[in-house]
Amino acid sequence: MDELQKIKIRTFLKEFKKFASSKRGIYLIPREESLKTLADLGLTKKNFKEIIMTLSVMDYCEGPKKDIDRSGEIWVFGKQIGGKEIYIKLKVAQVSGNKIAKCISFHPATFPLCFPFQPNERKEES
Repeated sequence: MDELQKIKIRTFLKEFKKFASSKRGIYLIPREESLKTLADLGLTKKNFKEIIMTLSVMDYCEGPKKDIDRSGEIWVFGKQIGGKEIYIKLKVAQVSGNKIAKCISFHPATFPLCFPFQPNERKEES
């Protein structure tokens, strides 16, 4: 089961990064909490994209989960940035017949994140 899940995660990340690399880039939903996090961490749109593009199976937390607000699936990842554990919620969304890379959330985790594919030593550091 773990290997099958890793394949699903890699497939999602490959598709997400393909759309993120397009001219449209990554659409960050402009929620106050996400915008404040970018500002607090001193991240530009370019830095933000670079961080997202480095996500891997090791950063996976959960998903796919059904998006309760719109069609599609949501995937959750986490990343240590500036000494903070950042909660990152992503999806490949369908907009006007085109697929786009969409970041729904990017903010400090409000609860400890679970990283099922990280080595035990790294899980304990989180």
